[in-house]
Amino acid sequence: MSVLTKSLLHLIAEQKFGYVATVGTDGAPNVSPKGTFIALDSETIAFGEIRSPSTIANIAHDPRVEVNMVDVFSRKGARFRGAARFVERGTAEFDALYPRWEEIWGPDFSALFNGFVVIRVTSVKPLTSPAYDVGAEEMALRAEWLAKFTKIQEDYLDG
Repeated sequence: MSVLTKSLLHLIAEQKFGYVATVGTDGAPNVSPKGTFIALDSETIAFGEIRSPSTIANIAHDPRVEVNMVDVFSRKGARFRGAARFVERGTAEFDALYPRWEEIWGPDFSALFNGFVVIRVTSVKPLTSPAYDVGAEEMALRAEWLAKFTKIQEDYLDG
């Protein structure tokens, strides 16, 4: 069963950045940004683990996760839910997966990965801005948010 549609695969490929929610051993939520997402197939997403000790510990305790990924310009995205598992560096599975990341990020950055978090996606829900509820059009939102981010960048560079 294909959980990840063509548009979701495009979102993942273009954004690569998502917030991963896990549950700690004390029941407390943990949300952590991850910027190395890829889709492995039509049911599986994954990210390279670099500095995620709490996320990895939480997954070992409770594999349930939710990943929120949003295109900031269109103000649309998705909530991916599923079960995660950690694939450690030094295993045959790590070695098989590694070239997928190396192709995107190169050997220097990919060498930082301690492993991969592989998530079997069981459900996906859309995320959209309330602006769409009042009639906003995607291209208008894209233009508006591009202008806002451009201004932020210009102000930053001007110091």
